[in-house]
Amino acid sequence: MKSRETSAPSERNGRSQDRGHAVVIGGSMAGLLAARVLADHFRRVTIVERDRFPQGPGFRKGVPQSRFPHVLLPGGLAVLRRLFPGIVEELASLGAVRYLWPRDALWLTAGGWSGRFAHEGEDRFGLSQSRELVEWVVRRHVVGLENVRVMEGWEATGLLATADRREVTGVGLRPRPSASAASVAGSEKLYADLVVDASGRNSPAPRWLEALGYEPPEETKIDASLGYAGRTYAIPSDLKADWKIIFIQANPPADGKGGIVLPVEGGRWSVALFGGGGDYPPTDEEGFMAFAKSLRSPVLHEAIRRAEPLTSIHGYRRTANRRRHFERLRRMPGRFLVTGDAACAFNPVYGQGMSVAAGEAEALDRCLQKQWEQRFRSPNGNLAGLARHFQKEVARSHAGAWQIVSGEDLRYPTAEGADRGLPVRLSHRYFDRVVRAAMKDPSANLAFVDVIGLVAPPSSLFRPSVLYHSLRNGGTGRGVEPPGAVQHPEPLREELAG
Repeated sequence: MKSRETSAPSERNGRSQDRGHAVVIGGSMAGLLAARVLADHFRRVTIVERDRFPQGPGFRKGVPQSRFPHVLLPGGLAVLRRLFPGIVEELASLGAVRYLWPRDALWLTAGGWSGRFAHEGEDRFGLSQSRELVEWVVRRHVVGLENVRVMEGWEATGLLATADRREVTGVGLRPRPSASAASVAGSEKLYADLVVDASGRNSPAPRWLEALGYEPPEETKIDASLGYAGRTYAIPSDLKADWKIIFIQANPPADGKGGIVLPVEGGRWSVALFGGGGDYPPTDEEGFMAFAKSLRSPVLHEAIRRAEPLTSIHGYRRTANRRRHFERLRRMPGRFLVTGDAACAFNPVYGQGMSVAAGEAEALDRCLQKQWEQRFRSPNGNLAGLARHFQKEVARSHAGAWQIVSGEDLRYPTAEGADRGLPVRLSHRYFDRVVRAAMKDPSANLAFVDVIGLVAPPSSLFRPSVLYHSLRNGGTGRGVEPPGAVQHPEPLREELAG
């Protein structure tokens, strides 16, 4: 179906017709957003996807985390607005819920309860919806572009390259067996002027590079052994609430458990509980509810205990943060780029993945624009220098999110993969003061919210105004009063102080 809201490539870049064929491996959010950008720069774009896409918003095996809460943070949502004019209104019309953080949230951090500050501005709203909905809407726009096609049910098997292996010329493909066929014979070569790997955290890109004679990238992995469990509920029709979201953050090492309640389309709550160090939320009814009741505040348990479950409980434990440093490679074949979770995968508990992917797509657009404007291409038409330039830009694009997420996971005593030396300990101490100040002071709160919403980099927390508030209000004194009990028609017990 042709997308009416997404500008066609010819409208933004009339020269795209001269730039050949780009292939994207992977049709999830990172791949779709990369394809959207590439459609402005290349005559043809092909998305290669292992799965078969559902006809509407629906679960698929390639995105197991889609059963759990997903948000579009303000920073990521701003990119989507630019790539897909009108998409926020479209998602809202389909039931996605706009929220303003922290005005619309009951938010318990390691520094206490947050004040319900209202930081007005269109660039500070986020959007809460199921992963299935947002991916379906984005996919509809992208595949509706006249120069984009999708090869569903095909798996990339390796990179094709020139005889000297200096440049990638395409990908090898094989069809994946379907439910009606145990095996499928045959393979195919798909030639391209540019190949983008967006195949996710299990990307074979390091193996593919080794097969061509290149060194694989160094990898940084931080694993706090977090696991989570989630299910969907119907929002009680008689609920009386002045909030949209509940977020009980963990407070390691003292308490490694937390949970979140997010509103999604269809009058539903997407709920997840999480725990670190092997203290995982159970996936049986009794254990799940007992875990919810054991959180630092009872408000989440009070909210869901009378809500109607709509799904079974699902668990997920692949939460390690993994950063592949393609930007550090001394040699890399030309015309091959790596983005999304294939380059840097985050612990999904923090909800940054889709928004980081949006930022990386924007980095791709900037790199391609610079490529054309400065005529980086060699006389024979190759995209000389693009791979190195792009991988450095991608590394910069996700550096802030990595700093936040990896720093928080290193608070768990069981976390593996990085040194907790003096710089990390000092960073934690300062960050703790910033958080405590942000819970009480609106100015510090705005600075902190902009960082976690990917609107501003973590370095902005060292501005003089934030330093001042962290010194003045970042102590362990009295904080914001906890919220009252979640109100249903029958009386519930009051919120426990502290």
